[in-house]
Amino acid sequence: MPQRRVLFLDNSRLSAFRIGAGGAQAEAVFAADATGLAGFAAYLAAHRDSVFMMLADVVEEDFLLEDIPFSRGKDREALVNRKLAQNFYGTPYALAQSHGCLKGGRRDERLLLLGLTQPQHFAPWFDALHDSRIIVAGLWSLPQVLGGLLPKRPPAQLLLLTQTCAGLRQTFFSGGRLRFSRLTPLLNPSAAGMAATAAAEAEKMHQYLFGLRLIQRDTPLATRVLAHPAAAAEMRTRCRSNADLQFEIVDLLQQAGRAGLHAAFADSRAEALFCHLLAKNPPPEQFAPPAERRFHRLWRIRFALQLLSLLVFAGGLLFAAHRGMEILQLQENTAAALQQARHDDYQYAAKLEALPKVPLSTEHLRALIDRYEGVHKRAQGPAPLLVQLSRSLDAFPAITLEQLDWTIVEQLAAVPAAAHQPAGGPYAQVMLAAQLPIGMVGDHRGQLALVSQFAKHLAAAPDTFVNVVQPPVDTQSGKTLKSSDERSTPEPPRFVLRLARKL
Repeated sequence: MPQRRVLFLDNSRLSAFRIGAGGAQAEAVFAADATGLAGFAAYLAAHRDSVFMMLADVVEEDFLLEDIPFSRGKDREALVNRKLAQNFYGTPYALAQSHGCLKGGRRDERLLLLGLTQPQHFAPWFDALHDSRIIVAGLWSLPQVLGGLLPKRPPAQLLLLTQTCAGLRQTFFSGGRLRFSRLTPLLNPSAAGMAATAAAEAEKMHQYLFGLRLIQRDTPLATRVLAHPAAAAEMRTRCRSNADLQFEIVDLLQQAGRAGLHAAFADSRAEALFCHLLAKNPPPEQFAPPAERRFHRLWRIRFALQLLSLLVFAGGLLFAAHRGMEILQLQENTAAALQQARHDDYQYAAKLEALPKVPLSTEHLRALIDRYEGVHKRAQGPAPLLVQLSRSLDAFPAITLEQLDWTIVEQLAAVPAAAHQPAGGPYAQVMLAAQLPIGMVGDHRGQLALVSQFAKHLAAAPDTFVNVVQPPVDTQSGKTLKSSDERSTPEPPRFVLRLARKL
C-alpha cells in the first residue's frame, strides 16, 4: 500500500501531515504565496508515490437544508445536481448529504447542501497537484470529520467548539448529524483569548440557532469545548454554564488517545487529530470534482489489476502445490507398488524353490501339460454327444437309427454357414445313418420337414453342429423327382447326418 498524506488547508497556509502507525505527524507548512507554492511543488516531487487527501478549514463555506421528492438512481442524481447548481453557482466544490426521508406528507428526502464558495482559494494548490500528477483521493471540509468526536450517545442538539490555526470553529449537530458550522478567526490565540472567544461565540451561535428555530430557548444547548489540559482551567473560568448553554470541557489529549492518535500537542490546536480522523474514516461524500481525482481513479484501476494478478499468482501457486502433493502421493504409491511387487516376486521364487525338482525344462514341462490337457479333453469321448442324440431320438420316435460311427477330430470338415465354430478342437463327431417310416415314401415334403426338425433339435445344445450329409430326397436342381415303381417293393426313406460337439 502507498504512503498516505493529508493536506490541511486554511485561508493562509497549507500544512502537510504523514499518516503513520501512530497517527498523523506534521511534515511541512507552506504559505499561500509564490515561495510557498514553489516549496509545495518540491514537496510533491519528493512524495510522488503517495496518496493525498485534502482537508479544508476555511471561512468561505455555506450550509443549506433542502427537501426533494423521493427518487432513486439517475432521477435523484439529476435533482441533487440541479439543487447544487442553483445554490452554489460558480463553484465546483459542492456536495449533498442525505438526512433521511420526512415522516409525513410525501415523505420527501431532506438534504444538507454544503459548498465551498471561493474556488479560487483552492486553484493554486490543485494546479500544483495536477502538474505533479499526484494521486488525490478527495477534498473534505473540516465539519465533515468532526462527527468522530461525538460521544456514543450524543444529545439531540450539540454544539462542538474546536480550535485550529485558522481560528475557532463552532459546529452544530442535530440528532447526531451535521447541521451547520462556522469558523471565527482568533485575534488572540492565547489560552485566555481562546477561552474568551469561545464563550462569546457560543452565545452568538445560540442566538443564531434560536433565530432559525433550530433550538428552543427553555432547553440548554449542550456545548462541548475541545481544549488542551493546560488551557482547561482558563476555559472553565470563562465558559460557565447558564440557562442557554451547558458547557463541557473535553480533554484534547484523552480524545486523541481514544481516536488512536499518539502525538504531543502544544496547545488546543488539533489539526493533527482532525487529519487522523479523516485518514481513519473518510466521509463518503467529498468536494473534489472528477477531473481533480483522475489520477486516483487510474491508481485504483492499477491497484485492482495488481491485486488481481497477485490473486491469480497465488491461485497458480496453490494449484501447483496441489499438483505437487498429488505427484508426491503418486510417487509414494508407485514406490509402495514396486516394493509389493518385489515382495511378491520373492515369495514366488521362494515357493518355486520349495517345490520338488523336476528333471524337465520349462518348455518340455509346458508341452507335457498341453498334451495332458488334450488327453483330458478327449477322455470323455462321445458320451455327452450320444446322450444328446438319444434325447433327440426319443423326441422323434418315427426316426429309426441304422448306423452310427463316431470319432474325435481336431477340425470340422464342414460347418453350416449360420453356425459359429469356436476356435480350436477337439470335437466329438458322429456319422448318423437313419431311416424314416415307410409310410412317408411318397411324401417328399414331409420327409424333408421331419429331417430338418430333427437336425434343429440336435443343434439346440450349446457348441453343437449338425450337417445333413445325405437328405432323404435328392433336391439338386439337375435331377428330376421320380415316384417309386408300383411293381417294385417300396423301401423306407434314408438320410445321413454329421453331428459334432466341442469337447
